[in-house]
Amino acid sequence: MKFGLMTQIQIPRPWTETSEREAFWNALKQAERADQVGYQYFWLTEQHFLAEIGHSPATDMFLAALSQRTKKIRLGLGVVILPLHHPFMIAERVATLDVLSNGRAEFGTGRGTTNYILDGFGVDPNTARERGAEALDAVLAIYDEPRFKGFKSKYFDLPAREVVPRPIQRPHPPLWVAATNLSTYEYAARQGLGVLGVTRNSIEETKIAVDRYHAVGRSEKPTVARKANHSVAVFGIGMCHQDDATGRAMACKAARWYYGDNDAELNPARFALAEGGFEGVRSRISKQSDDELISSGMAIGGNPDTVCRTVEKWATAGIDQFIIFMQVGFESHDAVMRSIELFGEKVIPRFS
Repeated sequence: MKFGLMTQIQIPRPWTETSEREAFWNALKQAERADQVGYQYFWLTEQHFLAEIGHSPATDMFLAALSQRTKKIRLGLGVVILPLHHPFMIAERVATLDVLSNGRAEFGTGRGTTNYILDGFGVDPNTARERGAEALDAVLAIYDEPRFKGFKSKYFDLPAREVVPRPIQRPHPPLWVAATNLSTYEYAARQGLGVLGVTRNSIEETKIAVDRYHAVGRSEKPTVARKANHSVAVFGIGMCHQDDATGRAMACKAARWYYGDNDAELNPARFALAEGGFEGVRSRISKQSDDELISSGMAIGGNPDTVCRTVEKWATAGIDQFIIFMQVGFESHDAVMRSIELFGEKVIPRFS
């Protein structure tokens, strides 16, 4: 199984004059260290307007900077919110990242997890899925050949142009789709897209979706991807610490913060499209004890042995990549750096 590190550049209030810039610089350092200790992927989510929760609107710019600080780790756009962007701009920026990273870009896609973002850009949430699908079709058509012949659909009328630069990875960087709901897995399989899922669904529920994903992927020709990416990744909130009790407590505190147990005013908007909405997500976490969160795999925390046992549980679901999300809520940069190092040195090698 492969391993990734994820961030959203979270900055809970109260803020100082330097809080935001320090969070960006710290995120670069965290990803750089992950590259050094064996993580294979780094994922950054595209967020807009979600103060405290995610200060990462320009993911390609951040990953381009990171490409110059790292050597091996793959750089994941997790994800490009397709309805917000013009297909020419998406194609150009993803290709630029691929060139700057020497072929390490991972192209995650999605329609957006909250209408709050779509509304801010004047995108009708009712048309976002269709608009996003057309945008991806256009981007892949742009990558099909050096001289793009044009594209016309309901939402786009693109003229013929020579779109540069060309991505290093052909026919395109690996494609993924955000899958906060398990119903998306089969949809992704039919399109030939990898899945970026979450651990708030149970391991048993996830296994059913993963099995169906692979069955469909084996039996059907992809309808969207020119080169299928038959992979399932899930991300989970976690912390690794030498002391088991400390690591468990840190991970559970972070998971509770991420899933709504905090004062961030935009949480209701953030989880509005999740199954059960904001209250459904928060109640699912709040009603569980710390031990239950760890046992169920919804939080990944403890010493390396405990963390390995939780990762092993997720491995039984048939996933291909486990993404650990450590910079959550009020976790300090120093604590995150120690956790990244310990996870890389003691956990990752056991699954290689």
